Amino acid sequence: MGDIMSYQALYRQWRPQRFAELVGQKHIIRTLQNALEHDRIAHAYLFCGPRGTGKTSAAKLLAKAVNCENGPVREPCNQCQSCIGIQAGRVMDVVEIDAASNRGIDEIRELRDKVRYSPTEVQRKVYIIDEVHMLTAEAFNALLKTLEEPPSQVLFILATTEPHKLPATIISRCQRLDFRLINHSDIVERLREVVGSAGRETSDEVLHMIAEEAEGGLRDALSLLEQVLAFSQGDVETEDVLSVMGAVGRDVFFNFTESLLRRDLKALLIILHEVVAAGKDLHHFTQQAISYYRDLMVVLACEDDSGILGVVPAWESRLKIQAAELGMGVIGQILSVLHELMVEVRWSTKPRLMWELAIFRILGLGTVTYTHQVQQPIILKESAPPSPTVREVAPQASEEGKSVQDISQAWPRILEQVKKESVKTHALLLEGQPLKCDESTLEVGFSRSIHCEMMADAGNKQCLQKVAGKILGRNVIVRCTFNSQSPLQPAVEKNKDDLVGMAVDIFQGTIVEDSSI
Repeated sequence: MGDIMSYQALYRQWRPQRFAELVGQKHIIRTLQNALEHDRIAHAYLFCGPRGTGKTSAAKLLAKAVNCENGPVREPCNQCQSCIGIQAGRVMDVVEIDAASNRGIDEIRELRDKVRYSPTEVQRKVYIIDEVHMLTAEAFNALLKTLEEPPSQVLFILATTEPHKLPATIISRCQRLDFRLINHSDIVERLREVVGSAGRETSDEVLHMIAEEAEGGLRDALSLLEQVLAFSQGDVETEDVLSVMGAVGRDVFFNFTESLLRRDLKALLIILHEVVAAGKDLHHFTQQAISYYRDLMVVLACEDDSGILGVVPAWESRLKIQAAELGMGVIGQILSVLHELMVEVRWSTKPRLMWELAIFRILGLGTVTYTHQVQQPIILKESAPPSPTVREVAPQASEEGKSVQDISQAWPRILEQVKKESVKTHALLLEGQPLKCDESTLEVGFSRSIHCEMMADAGNKQCLQKVAGKILGRNVIVRCTFNSQSPLQPAVEKNKDDLVGMAVDIFQGTIVEDSSI
């Protein structure tokens, strides 16, 4: 029974004992240590920031540093009676107040009365008021008087997640320090250290999943890890984390995206059905989807630095392929639809229907032409023959029609080879289409100026010239042109027709024209 009662939660076990152990807040550490070193401690500090980012931990460290028997010091020694007593919560002169529970004027008046007395056990009295924004207006007024004329032996540390709710008069009398969300990679490293100390093993993917769920809060990450360690036996597996979080694996979103690229509405609806049948919360599912497409955006935009932005290394290569085939414009539009969907799912009584409608919106995006090379393409309409091309090339009604037809036939092979040379160049080419190709020039048209400018970069042009020269059997110069009238519009209209046809096929319905409209 004694062992059970003495158990501490992971976030308490791993609470920093020195400033050097405070994760992800180097700017806070530097400010406080400089003040300690030069004996310029303010009489009141305001620690602001999201939950679980180290505000209370930093407050306790500061209380130890100012009261250390060797102090004030840059780092508490954790050996003297003051440091040990403060860490254990036994020093009466270091008082922690939860303003969420003690928010009235009576508690603050009691504090104001006790402030006048000198400390008995340590050099300086320290009052740590957590969630200070929860105090009533009367309590703030009572606290204000104390902050205006504080005794020299008293230090106030106010902590809050919502500084905007504090009166300006309180803020102006404190030195404000803003805590930041903790970097994804820093959380992963701390989780790896905790798992190792517990004598357990796990994969990087598991650690990244927990860090991603915590959204910058180390305390939340440690609490989730604690649940997973209690749930699992032996090594921690991906399925253990998914079960605890009520989440789905990334492979679900990978398959979802593959179905999008094939424009396979039936497969998309079946994936959604399986998620619902497994009892998953669709709001959380939407958050996961946003994270997945955010990662697609990151790997496409930051090819060499996606790891430091939170992309799981084990998934990076697969994400790059899908991101290149979707293109940045399409990924952005999907993220926009999912962002709107998150609000709809939260408040709707029929979240599944909201997701089905979102799938229709994604498939019918006005500027999207989904393309994907598959060995066995799925045909959703008999009238729509399978095409091996990566993008449909609109026929040109001019004397150059034959040259356009020739390059159209070679274009899929060119794109395939370009992808092997440079994923970045391949992604840009998916936003354009070949307009003409003669003996010496290959002209590629773009509907957006930014894509045209990026493709005109020397490195991208040289990559395309090299590949096109090999496949066409002659040297060509690449010329990039911008046309605000999108050449993909005919394909867009075709996609809209396909979408209607798919809906009819899936739901076995008919199209009825309303003559009253």
